[in-house]
Amino acid sequence: MRKVFQRDENRSLVERLIKYKAKDADKMNEENEHFLKSSNPTAFFIKPFARVSFGKKNDKVRKELEEAARESGSRSSGSGGSTDEKILDSMPYYATVLPNKVALRFDAHDGEVNSVKWSPTDRIVATGGADRKVKLWDVSKCMIENRGTLVGSNAGVMSVDFDATGAYIVGASNDFASRVWTVGDQRLRVSPL
Repeated sequence: MRKVFQRDENRSLVERLIKYKAKDADKMNEENEHFLKSSNPTAFFIKPFARVSFGKKNDKVRKELEEAARESGSRSSGSGGSTDEKILDSMPYYATVLPNKVALRFDAHDGEVNSVKWSPTDRIVATGGADRKVKLWDVSKCMIENRGTLVGSNAGVMSVDFDATGAYIVGASNDFASRVWTVGDQRLRVSPL
């Protein structure tokens, strides 16, 4: 009897929770539709997200976006053209350049290379490979020089990372362990027990 009561109570709680969540989603969708139907000049950017509910935490961000949209809508670009063109002209432009040729190529490990990480301070690259080693490479002046090999892993190194100062490097391997070395003297500092 008690189990039946608990089961019914759990079911009713879940149903109430689903109703509340559905009500919240409907309210958010209404607000999004109202925002998109308004005379907002940047609404066409947000149309792909009109049916997505992000929860209550986005109210502040939504208000900031509305304010920014009003500010950009109040500015006029002196050229004639559609509102969409004026908005696109007023937006900042960030150029991205994709590399079109290889700068350096070298065989870093005996086998696969699983991880590559740049040092935050020096022109050093750390690589971790299936040969159970972490290798440090100096890549300054478009030349490759091996700065050291860090050993101590019992399986292939799957991930490497530097600390914020570039003094320590951590390597995680397939033996369920992470090891920490100092870059300066290339000694193992922390190893699993």
